[in-house]
Amino acid sequence: MTQAIKTPAFVMDETILRQDIALLRKIADEAACQLLYSPKACSLAPVLEIISESVDGFGCSSPFELELIRRKSRPGQSIHLVSPLLEAETLRPMGGRLDYVTLNSMTQWARLRGKISPKTQTGIRVNPQLSFLNDQRYDPCRPHSKLGVPIHQLAELAGDPTLAGISGLHFHTNCDATDFASLLATVRHIQDHLGKFLEGISWVNMGGGYMFNEAADYGDFFQAVEIFREKHGLQVFIEPGAAMVRRAGSIEASVHDLFDSDEAQVAILDTSVNHMAEIFEFQFEPDVLGYTEGGVHEYILAGCTCLAGDLFGEYSFDTSLDLGCRIKFLNMGAYTMTKAHRFNGHGLPAIYMRRADGSDELIKEDGFDDFAKASGVNLDAVV
Repeated sequence: MTQAIKTPAFVMDETILRQDIALLRKIADEAACQLLYSPKACSLAPVLEIISESVDGFGCSSPFELELIRRKSRPGQSIHLVSPLLEAETLRPMGGRLDYVTLNSMTQWARLRGKISPKTQTGIRVNPQLSFLNDQRYDPCRPHSKLGVPIHQLAELAGDPTLAGISGLHFHTNCDATDFASLLATVRHIQDHLGKFLEGISWVNMGGGYMFNEAADYGDFFQAVEIFREKHGLQVFIEPGAAMVRRAGSIEASVHDLFDSDEAQVAILDTSVNHMAEIFEFQFEPDVLGYTEGGVHEYILAGCTCLAGDLFGEYSFDTSLDLGCRIKFLNMGAYTMTKAHRFNGHGLPAIYMRRADGSDELIKEDGFDDFAKASGVNLDAVV
């Protein structure tokens, strides 16, 4: 681990990033589908610059992401937008630069119909009502879902004039899946219920939610794409986010205090669960470099805020921790800096790119001015 960087630090490893991008590019090419990147996972400029070298386009979820991708994408790359909140004011400035927009509901379509650029292809999101997740917080197909038109409603509308102008279908039904059986089941389910609807469109976006680099077999994925591409003549898009960036990112922290608490050793770090919000949100213990199950030295790794639950978990190591030593949290490339916040006034991690030659390039360092501006402080005012 590089000692020169200032902690806490969010580090993206260019070598790992390029490896996972190359894997996804290879799979997409073999399947003859279009590869998009979903910037909600990580929207850092140097990451987008590397990703833009290899993808066919980007799948955005908000006006800010749209504007960022408009600036960072390359000529010929398609820009897609899907969101439960769409307004004409968002669509109008993009004009023909927005290639695909997906409506989340039929009421959204009724409200925006006629306000979308004729150069923009319009799709509708379907809720296949086929759940694969036990935790409803992350299940797009949960009862009373806000995400997409229920499949039985869309089936009833097939051929209806109200769908005139809809040229595509979008679905996203999984989260962190490591095989593609559920994707293939969803595609077959859609084919069974929306066969007539599929005859009237030209493209389908199968979303993300699948960890390609953790899968042992891609057969079900290829078969899912083939159903849409070969049997229905559709152009197929996939838009992974976490699969492209998660492995490349890490949070590096330093130990600032060590003490005994009820016969347990607590190590206070200069980072926090607020820098890695998905730990608190998902209630999981992150991977830590050097952790050894049953190691001699056991610690509770704790964050630096006053939140009692600002804890990373219990970890054991073969060597003891000392003040100033480094802790590296692995697999932090997705949904880390996009969700990190400054609770207690602790600054965000400094951002580094670990380049292919091993050098660490400082991209951004958070400071008081950033905190003050976020709090509405006028730094130009005379005190």
